[in-house]
Amino acid sequence: MTLEEAKKQIKAQADAEWEEYKKTGSMLHQGAALGGDDALEILDEVGTEPVAKDKLTLTELALELRKIFKFKYLTVSPYREEVLLWWDKPESDGFYWWATETCTQVAFCSNVLSVPLNLSEYKDENGDIDYSKCIVEVNE
Repeated sequence: MTLEEAKKQIKAQADAEWEEYKKTGSMLHQGAALGGDDALEILDEVGTEPVAKDKLTLTELALELRKIFKFKYLTVSPYREEVLLWWDKPESDGFYWWATETCTQVAFCSNVLSVPLNLSEYKDENGDIDYSKCIVEVNE
């Protein structure tokens, strides 16, 4: 059965339940009709594009970038929220990130992203972002 065939069958069943409800006033038929209508609304959403996210976490960004770039760590520094991709685990002084073994593979400022970064999980007790904790390891 295809999706369209299923929708037609559910609609026919819901319509039949509405007709029975009109004839009898039975809440049972009304409930079945409403359930059919709800099912159709859900099925209408199948295959449609998801609603765009308004912010992107570092983990989500890392997973998306990993589809394109080979790297093991993603960091963000406070200077213009620079996003950095690394092979080796870098260290931070809270402002800069560096690694002793390798240099950064890719660097860009977060303002070039189509969706802003959500760094709220890295806020300290004062509500300030602790950039020394803005690091994500990609295990793939």
